[in-house]
Amino acid sequence: MKINSYLQQSSNLHAANRLLRVVIVVMALCLVVNSFLVYRAVRYQQVILIPPHMTGTVEFVRGKPTEGYVREISERVLNLATTYSPHTARKQFNELLVYYAPEVYPEASALWYSLAGRVEESQVSSVFYPEKLTISDSTIEAFGNLKQFTGTTRLENTTRTYRIDYQIRDGRFSLLALKVKDKSQEEGTR
Repeated sequence: MKINSYLQQSSNLHAANRLLRVVIVVMALCLVVNSFLVYRAVRYQQVILIPPHMTGTVEFVRGKPTEGYVREISERVLNLATTYSPHTARKQFNELLVYYAPEVYPEASALWYSLAGRVEESQVSSVFYPEKLTISDSTIEAFGNLKQFTGTTRLENTTRTYRIDYQIRDGRFSLLALKVKDKSQEEGTR
């Protein structure tokens, strides 16, 4: 009788060990599947932002912004920099400086505050109508019509191309430079 109970207990232990092995294998498989799903969710996650002064939503996929975000920010930057009057220039240039990267801010602030002073003294108004925006990874080119006035007298009515150098830092648009593209550069790239 003792041998039968011993054999029965030993059989039960072997069966329990097999059951535990199956449970451990199933748990390991569940862990692998869960890890894969978490990795995939993190890799394909989308962060949707609605920054101030923007009308649409902004999406970042795999850490890169959609073209809509860059387009909307660039249109805002162009509007702040090129469409102004003597009464709005200083305020607009202050708003524009918020977009500049810290390393270029001192030069940019000196440039834009100097321009604001000249605009206020000479009573010049400017309007830029962008016709075409070309966006790449680190530059934006905007082609359009520029009109400048002093009082009611038209000073300039010309086409102009602006080049915006930028980078995206932690999801934030950082302006590095905003320049007028030379006619010689335009002809060289065509």
